[in-house]
Amino acid sequence: MDLRPWIRRSIVLGALAATASYAWYRRRVASTAHETRNITERHASAFLVRRPIDEDRLESVREAVAERCVDPDDPRPLLGLEGAATATLFLDAGDDPELIWYVEVPHSAMAGWENPESRIEAAFPLEDDALVAEEARVDRELLVHAVNPNRPRTAMGADDGPLAVSGAALENGVDIDLVQLHLKPGLAERLADRFAGLSRRVAAGEIELGPVERWSAAMLETEAMYTESVVLERRPEGYVLCGYMETAEMAGVYDAYYDTWNPVARASELVFGRVLEEPAAILEYPLGTGLEVLAHAVAPDRPRRPETSQIGGSDTTP
Repeated sequence: MDLRPWIRRSIVLGALAATASYAWYRRRVASTAHETRNITERHASAFLVRRPIDEDRLESVREAVAERCVDPDDPRPLLGLEGAATATLFLDAGDDPELIWYVEVPHSAMAGWENPESRIEAAFPLEDDALVAEEARVDRELLVHAVNPNRPRTAMGADDGPLAVSGAALENGVDIDLVQLHLKPGLAERLADRFAGLSRRVAAGEIELGPVERWSAAMLETEAMYTESVVLERRPEGYVLCGYMETAEMAGVYDAYYDTWNPVARASELVFGRVLEEPAAILEYPLGTGLEVLAHAVAPDRPRRPETSQIGGSDTTP
């Protein structure tokens, strides 16, 4: 059993909002006055882009991705656009197969963009006739983004090595997954909407999360979670929370969770099973998401602290 830190924070804070327990967040601060050692949604955004695949051509897509990521010293083909920090391509070979691109971009890289979502979609890193046009655009919104200030500089989990990996090389690198969790209709969806509003205010620097953010940062360190993001998808059939995780070892996350009395971790157990349609999708290990990681890439100096999340910034801290 496990409760992921990103989903813990989003769901627990949503539940607290609904019960008027947001005392932690009452203190308003100017964005310039807020100081933190962790990159969060205030400093960077994360996006998901999906491309449906012709179900008879999955192998063609695998081969095309392998060719696209052939140079381990050049992450740009997978990062997709200048300024992107981290990117991963997932293959969902289920009933409705699709290629899913996760990409993290510092806010400074998006300065002046009129429509960031459209800009990101246009930068999708693969063109192949096996990919078909998406029929309906899904409303997506970033809820949580967090970066461990000690995350590795390479795609393999060390500070020296390849910047882009695919195929068999992925098995010897960091653990990466994308979990897709369906919310129960009604109250759980309303809580997600309320938390989305809170996230927008946090990103704008209007409010501070106080001890909750400190507890969440502590969980990142304890679990050796390098990068994590939660994207809310408001689909026609219901709400889905999509959680991206880049970690040293996924099994270690489980061990660390149950070895801590971190308040955010412990409080989450009280609400988690009530908001998800299938809590076992995140509570049981291994995850069994059914997604295949095809390729992963990082920028050579991807930001690890707020002061290095600017274009041209170089993080040389050991």
